[in-house]
Amino acid sequence: MSEHHFPRGFDSWQKTHFEVVEALCYLRDLQEGKQSKNFSQMLDRSATPDMYNMAIELTDKFENANMERSGSTLFDLIEEFVYRETRPTN
Repeated sequence: MSEHHFPRGFDSWQKTHFEVVEALCYLRDLQEGKQSKNFSQMLDRSATPDMYNMAIELTDKFENANMERSGSTLFDLIEEFVYRETRPTN
């Protein structure tokens, strides 16, 4: 495993990572209501290695961005960031 870089320190990275995962789950919940699923699909809400990697990549990208963090809650900033980064481009 390679060593990870924390440009704003580990505490900042950990808080951001937590909020990124929360935002991903929130956005997933919003999308699930639009799709029909059978019972077993609804029960299986576990993440995949791809989701784990996406959360780390989004955390790193947010932490490396020089964005203004005042004026909104960290969750609101990250929710908007995650939505922008994960929405399909048409």
